[in-house]
Amino acid sequence: MKVTNLIATLVRDGAQVVSKQRPSDMNPNALEDAIEWLCRTHDATGRQGSSKGYSLLHGWLPAYPETTGYVLEVLLWHALRQGDRQDLVDRAKEMGDWEVSVQSPDGGIMEGELTGTHRRSVIFNTGQVLHGWMTLTELGHSGYEEAARRDARFLMVNMQKDGTWNSAVEYGEIPHTYNTRVAWAMLRYAADTGSTEAAEAASRHLNWAVDQQLDNGWFQRCFFKAGMPPSTHALAYTLRGLLESYAIVGEQSWLRAVERTSETMSELFESSFLLPAEFDANWNPTARHACLTGTAQLGGVWLRLYQITNDAQWLRVGANAVEQAASYQERSGSSTRRGAIAGSFPIWGRYAPLQYPNWATRFLAESLILYRDLCR
Repeated sequence: MKVTNLIATLVRDGAQVVSKQRPSDMNPNALEDAIEWLCRTHDATGRQGSSKGYSLLHGWLPAYPETTGYVLEVLLWHALRQGDRQDLVDRAKEMGDWEVSVQSPDGGIMEGELTGTHRRSVIFNTGQVLHGWMTLTELGHSGYEEAARRDARFLMVNMQKDGTWNSAVEYGEIPHTYNTRVAWAMLRYAADTGSTEAAEAASRHLNWAVDQQLDNGWFQRCFFKAGMPPSTHALAYTLRGLLESYAIVGEQSWLRAVERTSETMSELFESSFLLPAEFDANWNPTARHACLTGTAQLGGVWLRLYQITNDAQWLRVGANAVEQAASYQERSGSSTRRGAIAGSFPIWGRYAPLQYPNWATRFLAESLILYRDLCR
């Protein structure tokens, strides 16, 4: 069988079968190893952004503007905790400067990887880079204010009256509830600059997203492409955007939406060997592989929910989710993978098959920071 046919078969079949083997413990150095792997994604591009990740087929992938925007945040947070990691601060600033250099003339951030052919600006990527620039600015690093202003302007001028964005600047040309993470970035910008326009636009989108939630907590339009079931990755994006926006503004309906979905998902998590990657509108699994990216993210959502509500159930389930995601971290072997987690388990599952995406390890690192602060 040709390699390409074999891989196609593994991806297809791997989406239906989850292995019963699982590492028993998380690495005690999981956070440090994850941070060092993220540094290697920077080195892999000649320190011109963070590589999209490592592929078992293609090796290191090109720099990825979207995720570089929030990889740099984790480096800054870890540097703050350590107190003696100026090297991480320097990397984060280099990434922020690189993002300025690739910002589109319209103020947005391009879709996809940096491959030499410039693509159109899209909403989600633009919002994620705004997060990075806001974190740099909030920590006292100047030089990103104008880029952030242009970024926020792009987001505001392309928003429609109903709180969704113009289809021409949307991934797949359809609205997505996971853009709550963009709205959160806009609220951060509004808090820093006093922009009432940015705050109003963000609230409009967040209210639209809440309107997409069914009574059972499932979100409509929580997909990357039309017809796809929501993945735990997209659901976690949606929840985190709503939760952090609540933390800034205090709108109770946003918090309640997070709690409603989390109540169901946490029960599914605790009753499963591994949380399935996808669900239908009745919360029936539609895949039997796990999205490790989503599990790592949900751990962070639930730990933040504990911080905000002081409800101990979220500390327990959040810690368990982080421990489970971290137990799949690569601990030995090639430096191209050591410290990373794959997009899926098994690695040939449908989400980022045969890849270690930089955002999977980035979200693991963020959740591990919360885990250490709250569980030790």
